[in-house]
Amino acid sequence: MRKIFYISIFTLALKGIVNAQITGQLFQYESEFPSAKVALLGDSQYVESDFDGNFIIEKSNNLENVDLVIDLNQGLTDSTFKALKIIIKDLKFEKRTKLDLGKIELPAFKSIEISEFERLSKSEQENCYPIYCWTQLLGYLFTNDLENEYLILNCEDRITEFEYNPTTKIVKIEWDVIKDCK
Repeated sequence: MRKIFYISIFTLALKGIVNAQITGQLFQYESEFPSAKVALLGDSQYVESDFDGNFIIEKSNNLENVDLVIDLNQGLTDSTFKALKIIIKDLKFEKRTKLDLGKIELPAFKSIEISEFERLSKSEQENCYPIYCWTQLLGYLFTNDLENEYLILNCEDRITEFEYNPTTKIVKIEWDVIKDCK
């Protein structure tokens, strides 16, 4: 019986060495962000952030650089709305088996009022998604722009070194830009 116990402990210890983990907690507008899909680029498996915005994703291959994708779709099935994705490029483990990204403040699409929507061209209006409270139209999400011209992610300072592609709705940022944030 002891032999099985020691083998189990040894197996669990080896599993911790072989598998690398990326963890973090997602927020938007200072509130936890549940149900975001988090995956490694090129991997078909993903995890969803829990009710408190926490996620843990394991990487079982060798500890090379990876790109992390955070998809803010939250299970929306409406094909007319394309959700925002954030790609953190070239995450480096640097001989660690666990990489904690900390609290990540997610960007959001720009909110516009109805009067602003009416001044947009037809092609720009196609990139807007209505916001309703029950049946009353409150405004729109303008998916061509982000709410702010900067990102916070896990930094106290504003990050301006990122790319946003309004066609694909993807924000890309290099890990080197945010890895040493406080």
